[in-house]
Amino acid sequence: MFSKTRRQLVLLNSAVLMLVLFVFGFILYAHLGFRLNRQADEAITNTARSMQLSSIDQMLQADHPEPDADRITSYFFWDEQGHLLNQYPKHMFTMEEAEQFKDITMNGSLQNVFSEGREYRVLGFSNPMNEAVDSTAAPHVSYVIVLRSLEDANKMLQSLRTDLIIGCLAGVLFSILAGFYLAGRSLIPIRKSWDKQQQFVADASHELRTPIAVIQARSELLFRHPQHTIEEESENIALILKESKRMGRLTDDLLTLARTDSNQLQIHTAAVPVDQLLQEITEQFALLAETKFIQIHAQIEPSVIWGDEHRLRQLFIILLDNALKFTPPEGSIEVSCHPSSHSVGIVIKDSGCGISEADLPRIFERFYRGDKSRSRYEGGTGLGLSIAEWIVHAHKGTIRVRTQLSVGSEFQITFPKKTVNHK
Repeated sequence: MFSKTRRQLVLLNSAVLMLVLFVFGFILYAHLGFRLNRQADEAITNTARSMQLSSIDQMLQADHPEPDADRITSYFFWDEQGHLLNQYPKHMFTMEEAEQFKDITMNGSLQNVFSEGREYRVLGFSNPMNEAVDSTAAPHVSYVIVLRSLEDANKMLQSLRTDLIIGCLAGVLFSILAGFYLAGRSLIPIRKSWDKQQQFVADASHELRTPIAVIQARSELLFRHPQHTIEEESENIALILKESKRMGRLTDDLLTLARTDSNQLQIHTAAVPVDQLLQEITEQFALLAETKFIQIHAQIEPSVIWGDEHRLRQLFIILLDNALKFTPPEGSIEVSCHPSSHSVGIVIKDSGCGISEADLPRIFERFYRGDKSRSRYEGGTGLGLSIAEWIVHAHKGTIRVRTQLSVGSEFQITFPKKTVNHK
């Protein structure tokens, strides 16, 4: 199912990268064209200004040097009758070519003119001297046309355009490869989330199947003997009730984890006297422990943390319930709470069977059981430690486990004393 999504991501990532390349290339091309045109305009304008400040008529004298020898800027001098008096550089244009520039307007505006397949930037202006300074020395210039060749600038732009086209084609290939890579990288967390969701659904279905099957089978047995009294069918009814309660606990745990995944489960913080809460829960479990000949020893010092009392109660019940399940008769459970300057440390230690090294890294995974048969017999759902870990992390705390087979397990929890804000 991810192949279609990956193709869509490749197309999207490639399209975005290609768009960035095209926009960047267009901006670069437009900027360079603007700079070249502006440079040409400034050169023409400065030349025209310097000519207007000097005597234009004297430029027609035979001993006057050419104003520009780089063959980029040309000058045409016209009299009042529209006759070409002279041009610089000399013999650069034929008479027919020069006539093409005669009709340039004299309003001082720059314009582009094409001649013989070449582009020129042209400026025409009138001679500010109405009469010749010395009519015998040289004819009087009525107006001047200055033009600058844009051939070099156009060649530079054409070269840039070619480079940009080649670069864009290479960029298209790069965009596809990069898009394929980025799509694969972006799908990694999605695949992991999907796999976890699929595993979660499969495990939940498996866990719900057993109590549903038991309830259905026992209910069918009740209908087979409708004449029996409640006392005669008490065993079936008790088993139905037990599995119903187990299914209810499992449903509650699943709902809790689903809300934590979607950030819908909030932590309502307040000052919690954790010593009183822990002492209360320990006393409750002490009654259950006596029925299994298990001793619970508590060393609880006064401590206050900032947290959710309901969730903290749920955390301690989960850990003590696990300790009680896996501690054999004549065993013991130790509960301690010791505050420090910046934190509160809570330890729940049992003398049970312990956890193997292979199972230890996975004990906080959902539905994971090291001893599946025993956990199911004891009524566990495999979700308790997952919920416990979430509660600790929601309170900005840490939880660690020390264990040894046939010796016992020790859960160490540390909560910060400082106020924690939760949305």
